[in-house]
Amino acid sequence: MSFFDKLKSGVAEAGNKAKVAVEVNRLKMQNSTKQKEIDQEYQHIGKMVFDSLSQESMCSAEQLQPMVERIVQLQDEIQLNQHQINVISDEKKCVCGHVVPIAARFCPECGHQFIEIEKQEGDS
Repeated sequence: MSFFDKLKSGVAEAGNKAKVAVEVNRLKMQNSTKQKEIDQEYQHIGKMVFDSLSQESMCSAEQLQPMVERIVQLQDEIQLNQHQINVISDEKKCVCGHVVPIAARFCPECGHQFIEIEKQEGDS
């Protein structure tokens, strides 16, 4: 392999790593925005409950349900984004919550052994 081939390969690899970093940061920013929206919904629910208790009139579940559904939706979107981040970064999440490289056989944090899914003989 010539010098220029090595240089070309190195530049291409650096470009790919930069693309991955940009995409990961974009997804993390989305998660941050979604988490802030969840916090606002929590505050709104808390204010409604406080107001209803201080006025001795309970707020109904029907009033809270749209906010609860929005929180669940945002949490699902955050989880999906986190999964995409792990796939892009070639990482997986252990049962203890620690993120490890996709090729890891054991978690360095808790020692959990990852079960390898063996390929079927017909799979390529």
